[in-house]
Amino acid sequence: MRIAVAGKGGAGKTTLAATMARLAAQRGHSVNALDDDPNPNLARALGLSTEQIEQLRRVPREEILEERVDGDGHASLHLIRPFEEIIERYGVTGPDGVRVLAMTGLLGAGRG
Repeated sequence: MRIAVAGKGGAGKTTLAATMARLAAQRGHSVNALDDDPNPNLARALGLSTEQIEQLRRVPREEILEERVDGDGHASLHLIRPFEEIIERYGVTGPDGVRVLAMTGLLGAGRG
């Protein structure tokens, strides 16, 4: 199952996503939480320590995804590396076994 949480800024998306992720993990589900917010705070909301958050590495999309266009011109994104490899290289495992990836983040002034 995949669940995406989207909506207006300040509506509580991160808090809701973190709560759902931990509850699902506590019930025995394997949970991968991907933070795609330009100001990523999901790791903190999940209860990761400062040291764990510092270990998170921003996942460079160009190294893990490729766009494919079908015969009708519809584009879709596909992983070009095994997901387990991506988690191992860029992710951190937090409370309740929730595995976390940060897909975006501020790169610094003038860097995107």
